[in-house]
Amino acid sequence: MRDIGRTQRILIVSNGHGEDAVGNALAREMLAQGAVVTAYPLVGLGHAYRGVPLLDPRQAMPSGGFSLRGSLLQVVADLRAGGWGLWREQVRMLRRHRGRYQRIIAIGDVYCLWMAAKAGVPATFIATAKSEHNEPHRWFEQRLMRRTASTTYTRDPLTAQVLASHGVNARYVGNPLMDTIDGKAEHVRDPNRPTITLVPGSRADAPKNLALLLRLCTELGQTKLVNIICALAPTIDQNTIGEAARQVGWLERDGILEREPLHVSVSGAFGAAVKAADIVVGLAGTANEQAAGLGKPVVAFPVAGAQYTAKFMRLQHRLLGDALVPAADWKQAVSVVLRLLDDPSERVRRGRIGRERMGKPGAVRIIARAILGQA
Repeated sequence: MRDIGRTQRILIVSNGHGEDAVGNALAREMLAQGAVVTAYPLVGLGHAYRGVPLLDPRQAMPSGGFSLRGSLLQVVADLRAGGWGLWREQVRMLRRHRGRYQRIIAIGDVYCLWMAAKAGVPATFIATAKSEHNEPHRWFEQRLMRRTASTTYTRDPLTAQVLASHGVNARYVGNPLMDTIDGKAEHVRDPNRPTITLVPGSRADAPKNLALLLRLCTELGQTKLVNIICALAPTIDQNTIGEAARQVGWLERDGILEREPLHVSVSGAFGAAVKAADIVVGLAGTANEQAAGLGKPVVAFPVAGAQYTAKFMRLQHRLLGDALVPAADWKQAVSVVLRLLDDPSERVRRGRIGRERMGKPGAVRIIARAILGQA
């Protein structure tokens, strides 16, 4: 097979941990075809990229990239941390690279596309952030896509259909978020206990989220014996997890969180941790969606953090439908988990909906070859 990417220079611009993971998967496909790939993660440090040169500057902000969707306090916190200066330097960097690449790829929302276009147009847009199911693209977003994107790849068929009706060159070839799920090692399931997998998120508020999830586990353990796994994102410092656990009466020893008679195994293998689950309790964006796509019912509740707010949960509920079960708080989430554990048929029904809403894997390879063939 010929190397269709030979000598082609590609720039991937992404804005979020899940988006970075898609970018990394896409880069690996292109590198295998002989392309030269560089990436620029706009949010955070880009931990998901492996073996891909990254542009600078990069910096983790207090809001984790959610200041524009969050509160004024988050905006102020980002500005105090140097957010305005970081943004200006990012714009300068992308403009300096204009003309250096055959293809520009934006992965995330239309803000990411707008930034990526500063390095050259037309760009390929992988629209992972929005869907017609939860948050339709507005007219000005559609206009930006028409003007700056040669092709927009959507996460579901309905979104592609609607965008195409507005003149956007939109295609659906599968959901790229389903191509980034690891699963190298399988966790051992306890045949006598159901398995709950906790997903505290990948941003700075993950330790606080985990503290609430451990409160849930403590309450749950008083009623039912369960096997518990915590899927920890690589962006989260293990030391902060131990401190968060101690604050709610748990101890951390060698990757195990303990509060007798309960034990929580902390795992960096997200796919394996979720595949082992009967139920996922998640306070995350992409990770919750991927869990639903793997056929797991997801229980969630809003928290006082940058990402998983009540508004965010409502939007995610629209996106995932009955695959996600919203609760008012962690205490109500305990009741929801117990109800689902006692109803296997309900878990199957919700899991089926999650697979339908998230769609099929395989998009990354198709998109990579299409992009290289265009250059």
